[in-house]
Amino acid sequence: MAKSQRVSEDHERGQAIVLFALLIGVISLFVMMVVDVGFLLVEKRTVQNAVDAAALAGAQELPDDAGQAELVALEYAEANGLNPDDLAVTFECTSTLARICNASAGRYDTINIEGSSKAPAFFGGLLNLFGDAGCWADGCEVSALAAACSGACGASATDVDVVAVIDHTGSMSLSDLQNAKDGARRLYELFDDQVHRVALGVTPPVHPSDFCDTVENWSDPKTWLPVGLSSDYQGSSGLLNPFSQLVSTTSCLDRASGGGDVPGPHTDLGEPMKAAMDELVNNGRASAEKGIVFLSDGAANIIDPATAVPAGVNGPCDYAMKMATEAKAQGIEIYTIAYGADDTCDRDTPGTTWYDKDAVELLSAMATDADHYYYEPRSSDLDPIFEAIGIQLGGQTKLIR
Repeated sequence: MAKSQRVSEDHERGQAIVLFALLIGVISLFVMMVVDVGFLLVEKRTVQNAVDAAALAGAQELPDDAGQAELVALEYAEANGLNPDDLAVTFECTSTLARICNASAGRYDTINIEGSSKAPAFFGGLLNLFGDAGCWADGCEVSALAAACSGACGASATDVDVVAVIDHTGSMSLSDLQNAKDGARRLYELFDDQVHRVALGVTPPVHPSDFCDTVENWSDPKTWLPVGLSSDYQGSSGLLNPFSQLVSTTSCLDRASGGGDVPGPHTDLGEPMKAAMDELVNNGRASAEKGIVFLSDGAANIIDPATAVPAGVNGPCDYAMKMATEAKAQGIEIYTIAYGADDTCDRDTPGTTWYDKDAVELLSAMATDADHYYYEPRSSDLDPIFEAIGIQLGGQTKLIR
């Protein structure tokens, strides 16, 4: 009887050992599969981050150079651990602005990057049982897609508060002024009034009671900013609203000529720059990007006699530059358009910084940087320049997928 009991106990002990071994095997298998899934998730995140970075980098070259955009994207992907041979790069248009996105001309606003990699796996084939058909004995295939666009593209836009400043001095011919007004209206068309607010500044100033009329004397009541930040410039159809004060004032601006308008030199660039800056700082939204689009055909040649000029200002150009510098210090992006400007800062104090410098040099320095400065000969269509500025202001390079 004792011997039979010992046999039974040995048999049960043997069964326990087998069950324990099986349990260890199951636990080990489970652990290895958990590790496999962990590798898979980490690799998916790595690939997604890499294609995101590649798409954002490539989009910065759009819409001007799709070839360079692809090269930059591949470089960024490789730097983030992906093999360029495992990438697929395509381009598309997500906006309807033909000058910016025109597939037949090879211009695109959006770059798509699809990348793949392989995550290590102990039991890749078994993972297929859990729905991941890309897993095999040598690992799991991982893929990710990213799309990034540049400018006014994609499904969302960036909040922007911007002031357009138009030079309507006597040196601007009727056709010059018309080009400037058309360009400004093109900017309004390009924006989305749901997220972009626009104001209008002018030089010389206009009557506060009649924005279509230039002041006759510097001592007259005047305003350098006839229209504050507004969002009623588009109708429900997306076309410009002719009853908007912004649109109507832009359309009716007159050319300041010798027929009773403010006499003598009247290209004051400092006052409209200051007025634009004050409007953005005091009335701009805290969440919005802020910008000034400043068009002039000449150097500053006068300071408003009624203005208390800050100490240390050495003339009209110096004053304009100081106001631009102050605006940039407030985080405001400044775009300047030198429209056939060919005169000099000859009204500044001789021997000072800006005395006798070219107008184009002043306007270039007033801009945020070289990418924010445009020189355009007279009689040319200004719409493309305002479109380019609108795209830069209207939306930053961003991921849309």
